[in-house]
Amino acid sequence: MGDDSSRSIVKSLKNEWSLFLEAFQGEDADETKPSQDAFATGQLEVLDLEQIREMTKALVEDRKKLNQKLESLSKEIDLNSAKLESLRLVGGEEDETMVRINELHDLGQSMAQALQKLDKQLRSIREQEDKLNEELLTS
Repeated sequence: MGDDSSRSIVKSLKNEWSLFLEAFQGEDADETKPSQDAFATGQLEVLDLEQIREMTKALVEDRKKLNQKLESLSKEIDLNSAKLESLRLVGGEEDETMVRINELHDLGQSMAQALQKLDKQLRSIREQEDKLNEELLTS
């Protein structure tokens, strides 16, 4: 049974990782490409208020998904840590579990970096939204 639950967790993580990658690369690449270009070249000023609000909404949704995936990853690390402790107590083979924990930590670091980048983009676009709102109020 332990082997089945381990496979289930791995399968679940693979599915979540696939969704994570799609969120950053996949399904709406045409929509996100202009916004990524805008961040890269500092061209946010060209966007109107509605476009900025749509981008903000999309970034907030991406951040929410990423946080959920990080939470799931953290739970799997906790499960594997408990499994490792049990293996140590009974003198079992712990190499495979240690490798998995290290993989999960690496994945978590990558996700944390992606989250930092996303937060930076969100901060930038919110600043631009504030500038546009201020311009609308003063004109």
